[in-house]
Amino acid sequence: MTEVLWLTPVPPDRAGGGGHVRQAHLLAALAERAAVHLVCSGAVGDPRVRSAAASVVELRVEEVDWGRLPTWRRRAADLRLAFGSAPREVAAFAPVAKAMKAEVARAAAEVVVVEYAGLAPMVACRRAGQRWVLTMHNVLSVMAAQQAMAEPGPRQRWLYSRDARIAGRWERRVVSRYDRLIAVSTDDSSALGGAAVVPNGVDTEKFRPSPLPREPSVVFTGALYTGPNRDGVAWFCREVWPRVLAAVPAATLAVVGARPPEDVKRLAALPGVSLHADVDDTSSFIAAARVAVVPLRIGSGTRLKALEAMACARPVVGTTIGLSGLGLMDGRHAAFADDPRAFAAAVCRALHDDAWAAALGAQGRRLAEACYDWRAIGRRFADVVLEAEGF
Repeated sequence: MTEVLWLTPVPPDRAGGGGHVRQAHLLAALAERAAVHLVCSGAVGDPRVRSAAASVVELRVEEVDWGRLPTWRRRAADLRLAFGSAPREVAAFAPVAKAMKAEVARAAAEVVVVEYAGLAPMVACRRAGQRWVLTMHNVLSVMAAQQAMAEPGPRQRWLYSRDARIAGRWERRVVSRYDRLIAVSTDDSSALGGAAVVPNGVDTEKFRPSPLPREPSVVFTGALYTGPNRDGVAWFCREVWPRVLAAVPAATLAVVGARPPEDVKRLAALPGVSLHADVDDTSSFIAAARVAVVPLRIGSGTRLKALEAMACARPVVGTTIGLSGLGLMDGRHAAFADDPRAFAAAVCRALHDDAWAAALGAQGRRLAEACYDWRAIGRRFADVVLEAEGF
């Protein structure tokens, strides 16, 4: 049986955020055909991941809480990054990469799977005869450019624009050193100059259709500590939600996700908004909602939150970025809107129009079943990693 070393800065976990969930399902699929030795930063809390892995090493790497640092230290770090050669994510994961080197040196692995661009420099530890595979959960240059456009201040816009240029050069230089590159969407594959596409998926048994609620309830799910989700939910609450409430005063918004920072916690003070932090299972919140929103302005790859709502046969309203990469047709599988007024109008229609909401939900469920079930995606991932015939 092939020995595979799996390196990741976040533990695979079916109850975690998008990257955690993806890894949990794909690691389990690969473990059916290979001995997978997991090395990650943090504790593995998912018992199914532990049982699937041949071995587990949990590293304890202290994270820097940038939000609590003095302003001068944050700005000094920004300047170092702006005139460095590595993107922000790579710099952030450098302590994890350093801690992993000893594990890579002693592992007798034929294949090394590296998750996230931030750990891509680990390829410098390659030994003769090994096959190295990198999964780019996001394209860093694309995300930095989007972040620059979303920032209100000139200083941050300049910093992220520079990071986009640094990331573009870095991506061309580093990813070429891998034997196989995996992207999560065709858009990301094109941005990287070509990569095997293994999309994100959804557990269609866990996330199942249920009757559409009559109550005017809206849900947002996602890891609330990430920049794209923080920006997206804040934009929705600031620009879109007041328009929804003006048209549907009884509407409620449930914000559901892990580790919300203070700025997200403050959103619960807004009319009709409730915060549900660190829940074990988001499926019940999606089932209780009439419509799910994906109001992201930053992000490459694809959003599991959209797939999970679609699998529950809930109408989804999202931005072009929020719904990109999934092959969705506007008005058939979901509703697209980038302008606050249009976004609010689509949410209100889903709250009022039973036939339209049900049709969107039904088509979304069909697409999730046909194209995004984790079982089929897991088989494809294992084929790519193990170089099975046909890839």
